[in-house]
Amino acid sequence: MSRDERKEKIRKVIDELYPELSLEELEKQVEEIKKLSDTGKVYTFEYLQFLEEIKKRPKSFYEKLCYVAEKVVRVKPDEKTREKLERDIDRAFMNATPSGVYSLFILLLSLAIGLGIFSLLFFKSLTLTFLVSSSLAYFSYFSLTHPSRKAREVEVKMASDLVIAVLYMAIYMRISPNLEEALRFAANNCPAPLSWDLKRLLWLIETGYYSSCRHALIAYMAKWKDKCPEFVESLQLLIASTDELEERRLAMLDEAVEVILTGIRQKMERYTYTLKMPVMIVFGLGVMLPVLGLVLLPIAALLLRETVNAQSLFFLYDILIPCVVLWYINNVLRTRPVTFSPPDISRAKDIPPIGKLRFLGKYLPVLPFAILISLPVLLYGVLGVLSVEITEIGHIFTQCIYSAFIILGVGIFVFAYSYLDSFQKMKVRKEVERIEEEFGEALFQFGNVVASGKPLESALEYAIRDMRGLKICELFEAAKNIVQNLGFTLEQALFDRDVGVIWRYPSKLIYSVFTVILKTAEKSTELAGLSMLVISRYLKSIKVVKEELKNLLSETLSSMKFLAMVLAPVIGGVIVTLGIVIMEMLFKLGGDIRSVMAQAGNVPGLPTMVYIFSFSQGLPIAPALFQIIVGLYVLETSILLAYFINKIEYGEDPIGERATIANTVLISSIMYFLTWFVTFSIFAPMISSILFNIT
Repeated sequence: MSRDERKEKIRKVIDELYPELSLEELEKQVEEIKKLSDTGKVYTFEYLQFLEEIKKRPKSFYEKLCYVAEKVVRVKPDEKTREKLERDIDRAFMNATPSGVYSLFILLLSLAIGLGIFSLLFFKSLTLTFLVSSSLAYFSYFSLTHPSRKAREVEVKMASDLVIAVLYMAIYMRISPNLEEALRFAANNCPAPLSWDLKRLLWLIETGYYSSCRHALIAYMAKWKDKCPEFVESLQLLIASTDELEERRLAMLDEAVEVILTGIRQKMERYTYTLKMPVMIVFGLGVMLPVLGLVLLPIAALLLRETVNAQSLFFLYDILIPCVVLWYINNVLRTRPVTFSPPDISRAKDIPPIGKLRFLGKYLPVLPFAILISLPVLLYGVLGVLSVEITEIGHIFTQCIYSAFIILGVGIFVFAYSYLDSFQKMKVRKEVERIEEEFGEALFQFGNVVASGKPLESALEYAIRDMRGLKICELFEAAKNIVQNLGFTLEQALFDRDVGVIWRYPSKLIYSVFTVILKTAEKSTELAGLSMLVISRYLKSIKVVKEELKNLLSETLSSMKFLAMVLAPVIGGVIVTLGIVIMEMLFKLGGDIRSVMAQAGNVPGLPTMVYIFSFSQGLPIAPALFQIIVGLYVLETSILLAYFINKIEYGEDPIGERATIANTVLISSIMYFLTWFVTFSIFAPMISSILFNIT
């Protein structure tokens, strides 16, 4: 193939996969691939598969915005910024260009300046101008730095799967000490984005960028030497094992798995001890102190009525404080060590993507369902608040009841969206998690029978007797029935596209392990049995470490769940009651002072007191609005704490995150509503009775 023909072939492939690339970017990628394509084999199967996976991944909202912004304004960044953005986009596997990211940043920044000037000229409000301009300016900065954050997020996700990558390589190398084939096995079975990273590494090996798989892995270690040194040590053991005799080689493979598991356990122990202070800071400074400060709000509203108003309170409690808490939580999470990723359910059938649910055989967006479920409660609250005008103390209670339904409606919306987006996925994931936990024990029973010399097919029946009561026994039962009734081999009973039982249990781990076992059985049945025993030992070790990590985190996570579900909403409900009761007292006191002044005439000091308690024009912050602001803050706090809990426990896990938020928000909303209603029902009439008796 001539140079021009190869260039044209590369151009066609890239244009087919990335039609949105500009000619300039296309030429650049063509030249880069040309440098690597010394052998004439432009694309390997693995890299084409990797590109196809990237192509099939749906574009995120941010990536779509970048694409639109590039078409609208098309601003090129300077060379230094372009190189950094290119590096971050590449690390994050994003479908965007540096020009698109920078164009979006400039577009949002221009919008912030324009809307700020508009609000200042037409609304003449410095507060509104500041809120609009600062919010859009923040979003513009956020858009520019998003690739860097996304790259860190992707690396955290990859780090969570490094254990399984070492496991797959060690399992494969027990049957064949071929480093490149072991890497290929891990790349094909690890979840994305780690699989993409390993497939790209394979492509670089086959195009000659690295002279061998050994050199490629040594270079790959540099990426993880600071972030996950135990992974680097495990890779060194895997590489070194290829130069050893059989007995020593197998011992080094076992050691490679043990090293990464021990490293994870030790790092999580240290992290658990250091986590106590950040949790106290989030609780004390992010929840307790701001909520307790609300007790002084009515007094502050009297003395600083120009500064303390509904807009400033909303900005402080519902925007600024949650943003600061989120920033602090993310900083704490950056120090979280590598652990385990949740089970991969990408092989499961009829599982909707994030943001959708399966309904009547179709994938429908979750948002409309969440709106329909919460809308009646929200409308009831909003219409009720608007229909009640505060002319006497009794109206305050009525209006606040309606405003509480607004908070309840928002809580129902968050719960409905999170629950509908996660319950179908979580059901499958829990099943996969259970059978993967039981797989080590089942494999041990199966391996014992096979190692005694029995063929795989006939060993099934003997092994099933010893695994009764386990969920995974159903898999072996189904495989046995297919073998006996249809005369299939075990491989056909497992992997046949029409009747294979492996497709009913969407676990990549089980799929991968059975692949290795059947490949080993081609050499020797006894060797396959011994491999099962070793793999079962690996899986049991992983299960033990997972349980230890759960025990280490249990105390911290339990206290955080109690804070999010019970303590924060209860304190918020009590504080709202106190604030509204104080407002009632001041409202009544202001009216009494005006009556005294009208009867007594010009009494020294009374005009000043009338000014201070001049609520005749309405309260500086309506009690109903006060409750809405505080209620939203309590809900935001619950969501942030649920996010924190899930990130600590599982890392990057959007499905589990939604499930945790659903459970937390449901309980916290009910606790807040009940606490406020009970305390206000008890104390408000009592205070009103006292005030009227005094009058």
